[in-house]
Amino acid sequence: MLKTAMMSAVATVALIAAGPALAQEATPPTTPPAETMPASPQEASQAPSVTEVLRADGRFTTLLAALEQAELTSVLENQAAVSIFAPTDDAFAALPEEDRTRLMDPANIGELREVLLYHVIAADVASDQIIGSRGSVPTAAGAQVQFDGTGDAIRVDSATVVEGDIETANGTVFAIDAVLTPSARQADMGDQEAAAPVEPTPPTLPEDPVDEAREPNDPLPTTPE
Repeated sequence: MLKTAMMSAVATVALIAAGPALAQEATPPTTPPAETMPASPQEASQAPSVTEVLRADGRFTTLLAALEQAELTSVLENQAAVSIFAPTDDAFAALPEEDRTRLMDPANIGELREVLLYHVIAADVASDQIIGSRGSVPTAAGAQVQFDGTGDAIRVDSATVVEGDIETANGTVFAIDAVLTPSARQADMGDQEAAAPVEPTPPTLPEDPVDEAREPNDPLPTTPE
């Protein structure tokens, strides 16, 4: 079970991803000849970031444009461990045109950030941690997103995961077939409470521990009130 649903909503909004601190010896060792110098561990293990994987995939051009518009691209790249439930271009195309236009209007950057951060979890999640269970987890927007892995496919609110476990250097991408909205989730929760549903079992997702020896990177921004 998650530790207080993985972390409190406030802690999720104030996400701080820690990058490893590179310890330097007081007296550096003698540099070997260039032809024999091994690649650094960072170079050897370098893999594409979340946003680089989205860009290379080709199915997420609208999402990438939205991340740029909301000034979240570099923020996601600097997080140590995130999972993003990424709507495909078809998912964005299914939105009413007026909604797409409103979200991409620079005057509505706060609303766009809230929607995009609602697709982000502060942990590196794998499908096998969701399959067979269901429950709510705080997102980087603060609102809770509902997972359901008890059916034939993983559901995230009303969306279906069409491809999961797309690994990146700093997290995991799940392609989904619909754009998630916090307002729709809150309305759905109201309906569920009226129907008095059975208490769900939270999925076992990993916590995102903070290493005190690390230097913090920029946190994900909070959404405006």
